[in-house]
Amino acid sequence: MCRHHEENNPTCLEQRKTRTMKKHTRTFFIVLFSILITDQAGNTVIASTGAIGASSAAARGSNGSTAPAHCSPEDVGMNAETLTRIDHIVKEGIRAGAFPGCQVLILKEGQPVYDKCFGNYTYESSRKVNPTTMYDLASLSKTTGTLLAIMKLYDNGKLTLNDKASSYLAFLRGTDKENITIRELLFHESGLPASLPFYRLALEKIHPTLSLAPVKKNASHHRRRSNKTAVRPAFHFKPDWVSNSASADFTSQVSDSLYVHNRFHEAAMQMIAATRLYSKSYCYSCVNFIVLKEIAETISGMPMDVFLNKEFFTPLQLHTMSYLPLRTHKKENVAPTLKTDFLRHGELRGYVNDPDAAFLGGVSGNAGLFASAQDVATVYQMMLNNGEMDGYRYLSAETCRLFTTTTSASGRRGLGYDKPVPAHPKSNPCSISAPMEVYGHTGYTGTCCWVDPLNKVVYVFLSNRTYPYDGKNKLLKMGIRAKIQEVMYESMSSMQPFKKQ
Repeated sequence: MCRHHEENNPTCLEQRKTRTMKKHTRTFFIVLFSILITDQAGNTVIASTGAIGASSAAARGSNGSTAPAHCSPEDVGMNAETLTRIDHIVKEGIRAGAFPGCQVLILKEGQPVYDKCFGNYTYESSRKVNPTTMYDLASLSKTTGTLLAIMKLYDNGKLTLNDKASSYLAFLRGTDKENITIRELLFHESGLPASLPFYRLALEKIHPTLSLAPVKKNASHHRRRSNKTAVRPAFHFKPDWVSNSASADFTSQVSDSLYVHNRFHEAAMQMIAATRLYSKSYCYSCVNFIVLKEIAETISGMPMDVFLNKEFFTPLQLHTMSYLPLRTHKKENVAPTLKTDFLRHGELRGYVNDPDAAFLGGVSGNAGLFASAQDVATVYQMMLNNGEMDGYRYLSAETCRLFTTTTSASGRRGLGYDKPVPAHPKSNPCSISAPMEVYGHTGYTGTCCWVDPLNKVVYVFLSNRTYPYDGKNKLLKMGIRAKIQEVMYESMSSMQPFKKQ
């Protein structure tokens, strides 16, 4: 059983009053040193010295307070000098071409102990990443968006985990998916495949053609012929399924000048109904969360993005968190995810990278959210606070405990959340020091958020590692996200033993 700590710790101001002038002097020079060693790659250094703003995640205390924070890492049992090693890890990743820029944010007991932006939007651009830069969260959208909707509906008594998906979704009735439960969807044990190529519904028959493509392999290069050439699929969109302009029949925007017919959604749901069902063992699946989104919309009676805005994003003042961000934000505030997308052509910026989520309208259960690290951290700090923030309750403590502590029989997955897998280092998404109680998720574009309820820590890493091409995942190969998380735990252990279980 995960140990949640509902009591609030003494405020940082009270802690500092009890500390000696010697501790103040030592902390001052450590923070000053971290500022001095920050070079051009580190664009902001905040976290160790105070809050970013009263409405930001960094300004919120462990009890949800929006009072300005003035904590040093030492005030919450972490070592500031150890945390500066994160700078080296990130800069090494940028130099290696793992990602052009990123945001790293760590909250301890609701206070920012590390909050920095590094690098630029692209390798060619001089535009620096800043605290309000919006990143495509990719699969981190599953737990930051879709799961929140399911939890809220559960909290309101609108669904149970044992409910059959078919009781809400007519397209599953009379099929072999009729008995799939919401619990199985959350555990990724439904038997549905890992993914389905929905976007192919809009394509004419694909013919491979030879092109002198870069050696770098990306999503458009399915087979190689030599070290210098790759096979690029030649395709045409079905004219009755895709349009270059919006109209009453073409309302779902996929890119700047690409819209899909309104019947695409129904055709995609029928593809799910007709697909082969596998054994009900663990298989991580985007389709599971696409189905969960359909359930959430059926029960709530409104689009999922509207429901989430109403219940969470607007009252939490998450100004950068958005599906279809170009409806409300300028394109220059969004980091691009691809230099050339093989389906939509040209730079991909402000439209979800995942092609299936894009063709489903950009508001999908598996992907679609864009946000800054500050806004992501606010969502998970609310979860760490057992559903409360700024004196307002978004979810009951009981619902939060159920979803964040329940794991599948295999132990591989939580109720929607990913978990550490220390027994399998190669597939472990977390650092080796992460307790089993940790929960969160990663994203294909180079994102993650992990919550440690034992040590009251929220860790967020956002990047566009897919730019310019997504074929080689250097971020994963270099283990950068896990290395940063390990430094986080080392900064705690250097002050006092952190909680492991």
